[in-house]
Amino acid sequence: MDPDSSTQSEVKFAFSISTDRDNFLRLSCDSCGRDFKTEVHPADLESALSEQVRRVGGAIGAEPEDAGDKPAAILRCPYCAHEASLGEMHTEETACYFRRFVYRDCVLPLLNKTFAGLEDGGRGPAQTAGMFSVSVRFEHHRVLAPVRPIHGPEPADMKIVEFLCCGERIKLSERWNYVRACPFCGTEVTIT
Repeated sequence: MDPDSSTQSEVKFAFSISTDRDNFLRLSCDSCGRDFKTEVHPADLESALSEQVRRVGGAIGAEPEDAGDKPAAILRCPYCAHEASLGEMHTEETACYFRRFVYRDCVLPLLNKTFAGLEDGGRGPAQTAGMFSVSVRFEHHRVLAPVRPIHGPEPADMKIVEFLCCGERIKLSERWNYVRACPFCGTEVTIT
């Protein structure tokens, strides 16, 4: 929380996301619908997931943190060459995990705190000369948090392809042998 501002609040929480045993994270192209995996290094995991976290925060009304001058990482689908930001290529399962996690660890506690302060705000009808007012009684029953969601486990499927142009690795379907361009740097490639 910023000490100079009493209206801002910051909620921090930690979560884990499953990669397969080779440290690859499953992604999905929103154009062709095929799954592939990118190699994730622990230090890069936060930046790889930050766009999705901002998107979930925006969906619940949180003001997105300024991303600064850093452009979103663009990735090309290895199957159809569709370009999108990394945050747009998370699988539906990963996006659902984020929504459930933020709801459980951020939204529910804030709702419980807010509505607990409103409980019994009205004390009953009041009367004045020839007029009456109506009061509303408000009861809040604390909503219990659901079970903490988990992500994974992620199977170690697909074949690993290393791109000589940039040294990055990706996992593709075992049956797929044609990639137009490197998903990371865009260099035209041929798989042999």
